[in-house]
Amino acid sequence: MVHWKALALGLLSLAASTLKAAPMADLSERGGVVCFVIIPGPPITAITPGTAVQGLQLALSSSTTLAATLATKGFATMISYSNGGIGEFEGCHYYWLNIGTSPFSYKPLSWGYDDQKTFNWSAGPGQIVTALATTTYPATSTFLACKSQSSAWALFLQTGKDVPSGLTCVETQLQVGNTTTVA
Repeated sequence: MVHWKALALGLLSLAASTLKAAPMADLSERGGVVCFVIIPGPPITAITPGTAVQGLQLALSSSTTLAATLATKGFATMISYSNGGIGEFEGCHYYWLNIGTSPFSYKPLSWGYDDQKTFNWSAGPGQIVTALATTTYPATSTFLACKSQSSAWALFLQTGKDVPSGLTCVETQLQVGNTTTVA
């Protein structure tokens, strides 16, 4: 009888040694489904010095709103950059960072639960996160973090100079970390 967990981990180890990489993963059974539980990866962090958001990490506001925010602690698992997307693996599913539409130059960012709609991200370990050009906006690595008195920092892609009225907003860049930090 084949022990599927052992076989899958063996294949993962073989692939890692062949690629000279060391992915850290374990297999988990969830309702009859086997999926990878990815160990912590480097966060995506706001890096603009001297701003109120410097050092905050890309996060999910809640599983209800799915808004992209900046928080003191962002996603805790490995992020995928396949297909021009930024995907966060959690609980056998991906949350994909999507760029919304807006008549203004700031475009709302949200997480799609197993729903990737944005395929023009350029990102990877140690890199500045950039949205590549589309027919509606030029390439940009500028983000706008905005909040009201009591709210979290909502995150937007900034493609021009518009700023939402009535909110405190800060322009920043986001960078993918090089190493994993475990709290």
